[in-house]
Amino acid sequence: MHVQTCIIWGKNDLVTPPDVAKEFNKLLPNSTLYWIDECGHAAMMEHPKEFNRLLEVWLKETHLNAH
Repeated sequence: MHVQTCIIWGKNDLVTPPDVAKEFNKLLPNSTLYWIDECGHAAMMEHPKEFNRLLEVWLKETHLNAH
């Protein structure tokens, strides 16, 4: 079973670098990777509006593809 996964990552994350996000995206077959510019490790706190917008986009796309 492959679970749909949303990955939202800061392009300037120094704690867990962007290469890790790319690897996660590659290893999780049903994942979607979104980037937030000028953002570090805590995307949901640094850019909450953009984080929520991307999550909403993913949720809508995932729901539409599930039917």
